[in-house]
Amino acid sequence: MADFRRLKRQVLAVLKAPDWEKGIESLLDIPSWKIIGPLFSLLLQPPDIKWHAGTAVGVVVPGMAEQDIRDALAVMRRFLWNMQRNSSNSGWGISESMGEVMAQSERLAKRFHKQLISYIQNPDCFGSGNNYIEHPQLRQMAYWGIGRLSEARPGLTVQAVPDLLQALPAEGDASKGLICWTLGSLRAKEAQSALTELVESISKIELYRDRRLTTVTLGALAKEALEAITA
Repeated sequence: MADFRRLKRQVLAVLKAPDWEKGIESLLDIPSWKIIGPLFSLLLQPPDIKWHAGTAVGVVVPGMAEQDIRDALAVMRRFLWNMQRNSSNSGWGISESMGEVMAQSERLAKRFHKQLISYIQNPDCFGSGNNYIEHPQLRQMAYWGIGRLSEARPGLTVQAVPDLLQALPAEGDASKGLICWTLGSLRAKEAQSALTELVESISKIELYRDRRLTTVTLGALAKEALEAITA
């Protein structure tokens, strides 16, 4: 336990540092079986640290996959187990980390992308699936994970377009913004009408993208998606 606390403080210092992006590479020098626990615990921190921790997971786990795929698969299964537990507290930071890992690792993405998509597939709409996340904020983070994966590997997430379009009208503005971001990455032409309805929205939302947490409007994300689709 003392070693865990020491490592957690060490990792936290890296994630808080001004040059944290360079610092996370140093985490690869720590044995994977030691670093994963502290990183998981830091996914529960406030947004600035939580997002940095998710980015670090996206560096560490693909590195594990290159060394020993069994270790990386164990982490991915831990993600899935956390998402399946009854308590919503177990899911914070998980789907975001899954998206980041798969954005960085094609091998893991091919194996696990369908599980991530299943978290936003409402069985009431399409009559199948049992992984749908009922908790709105946790589901919002699944949209982020899919959006991040769509940036890097759109061929693996294009199947989610019908689910995203079905969800768009009913979700809160933060989730709507993430859906817009994803639909733009997927160049989903069938989304143009729905996106056009949102371009005048001035609702402000936070978006973590390109390793930066920024504030944008829903309308701006809808416009950006439309421009990507029609380019």
